[in-house]
Amino acid sequence: MAKLLIFALGFLLIVSVALDLSPVNAQRRCTEILDPNNCVPDDCKNECIQKHNGNGLCVGSSGTGQFACACTYDCNLDESNSLN
Repeated sequence: MAKLLIFALGFLLIVSVALDLSPVNAQRRCTEILDPNNCVPDDCKNECIQKHNGNGLCVGSSGTGQFACACTYDCNLDESNSLN
């Protein structure tokens, strides 16, 4: 009888913890092409930080052989900054 009581209490504890877990609110990520031609890595990084507080990287443009400056940033952070 004691084993059944311990099992039931343990099971209720596990279920109550599982039901109390909050879902994660994932933040949306946005990407903007700042310069479609002739990306300079340091310039791309600096412009992205200034404009969106994001991460600017040079990425290959499809078919052209050139590199574009792609800025990836938190959309929610950018929207809240534009409201101020």
